[in-house]
Amino acid sequence: SPSSPRADSSSMKEMARGPTDIEEQVLGNREYARGKKLEQALEQEQPAAAGGAPAAISNQVKWAVLAFLIFQNSGASLLMRESRSGGQWNSQTAVIMQEAIKGVLCVGLLLRSGGVKALQESLTLSSEAIKTSVPALLYLFQNNMQYVAVAYLDASTYAILYQLKILTAALMSVLILQRSLSLMQWGALVLLTAGASVVIVSQMSSGGASTAQDGGSIIYGVVAVLMACLASGLAGVYFEKLLKGSTMSLWARNLQLAVYSLLVGFGSLYQSSGVDAVGQDFFKGYNGFVWASIINNALGGLLIAIVIKHADTIMKNFSTTLSIVVTTAASTMMYGTPVNGMSILGTALVIYAVFLYGGMTGYSTVAGLLGRK
Repeated sequence: SPSSPRADSSSMKEMARGPTDIEEQVLGNREYARGKKLEQALEQEQPAAAGGAPAAISNQVKWAVLAFLIFQNSGASLLMRESRSGGQWNSQTAVIMQEAIKGVLCVGLLLRSGGVKALQESLTLSSEAIKTSVPALLYLFQNNMQYVAVAYLDASTYAILYQLKILTAALMSVLILQRSLSLMQWGALVLLTAGASVVIVSQMSSGGASTAQDGGSIIYGVVAVLMACLASGLAGVYFEKLLKGSTMSLWARNLQLAVYSLLVGFGSLYQSSGVDAVGQDFFKGYNGFVWASIINNALGGLLIAIVIKHADTIMKNFSTTLSIVVTTAASTMMYGTPVNGMSILGTALVIYAVFLYGGMTGYSTVAGLLGRK
């Protein structure tokens, strides 16, 4: 494993450097960090091309990767939205199942990289293990707020507003990690906030949330998604600081996150819903959409990061843009979500802000996507 104590010096330097600002702030969660390390491990296991140069990626592969990213990004919003409208079930159980899947995956990877000893060390109570409880609680809160948000917001509004995680991650990076942002990046954050605000106003004026019971219901969804973004930014930055401040492997950290989340999740579920909720009623109301949403959220970040080696920053941001468009179109057709001039303007501002934050504008962006010089 690239993050194991046996890693060579070059791998340790790569690990210390971590993902770029735009990567960690756009994806903004631990699933990306997990997948990025898995990607590095896979690259070390694969022989390099002749002369040590990486093999060229064909346009067909790039477009296939783009399609996959769009499908996963759009699916996250649409599946959560559809799962909430398909019947009565407890969203806390879905979050618990997501963490259980991630925990099982981490156990397998720890056994593969370091054997039983690595697994035992990761489960030993220590000061480092206790530190992991902070991001674990934040991620658990974030995941629960996401399900609350989609109960009050249509899929397209949720997808657009959730891009505010870029803003929260950037602000937390400045405050906690003492990073500096360029003038263009600050401008992009202002545009992002303005675009999201326009979308909120447009939805409130048109009664945009299809599940809203009254004119003020959308406020609950907006508050929930803003709290999810805040938790995502704080947890992501704190978790990055933990990873760079110790020699504990990434998979051990993530297993600890899953264990803490499961303990708190089950405790909270028992307190709020009683013994039946953690027993015979745990899977009550589950259907195919609920399971698809759980699996997509649990494994999505890992799968994205594995295939992301075939893409670049331009393509990642372009996939975010197209996923918003696809989500909006699907939400309009499936749920009758209204589209007006203000919502189009707000969506355009959010999309442009994503590209601007990554320093990509104009012809060079399109040319890079098409693979032209």
